[in-house]
Amino acid sequence: MTAVDWSVVFEAEERRRKIRPQPAWGSGVRLDPVVARSVRRFRPPGEDRQLVDRLLETAGPSRKSDVMSQLISDVLALGYYRALRDGTRDPATTEVAARVFAGLERRLAYHVDRLRRQRIAASAKWRARATLETGGVLVGHGRALRRLGVPWLAFVTDAWAQFERALAEVRKGPSIRPGPRVRARPRDLV
Repeated sequence: MTAVDWSVVFEAEERRRKIRPQPAWGSGVRLDPVVARSVRRFRPPGEDRQLVDRLLETAGPSRKSDVMSQLISDVLALGYYRALRDGTRDPATTEVAARVFAGLERRLAYHVDRLRRQRIAASAKWRARATLETGGVLVGHGRALRRLGVPWLAFVTDAWAQFERALAEVRKGPSIRPGPRVRARPRDLV
């Protein structure tokens, strides 16, 4: 039996991905909301994850609720990784948590922008869901949060404030993209 050189296998797959045509995104994707939620929970890591994310994004407006779900998940993950970053004494753990935290901040801004563009308003249903998911985090990760120096009430308060700030940003409406600066009058005219 011969040993497999996995680096060769992965490099070959990377080359194959570059020349392989993309799926037919332009024809639209019809994905049942229940199936979309299921696919979202079982996203693979790496480049395959990007492909599945594109599939879910292309599935269209029937996935508005998924964007809000992702926003809620990211808000809770921000609180968790902030606690991990600030509460551990291990330098490698602190560095990893800081990088994940920064990535989550970018993702949260992305979700806020998507919700703005889709003109989604947070309803009582979303606040209830955020409350339930916060409870789930406390049940599953409460002991770890306490060991990191974050009492459950502080975690809940911080997560709720972050969620409300995100919703306030969504309510502002579509963001204006800055363009080139245009002078009102040519430079040489008085």
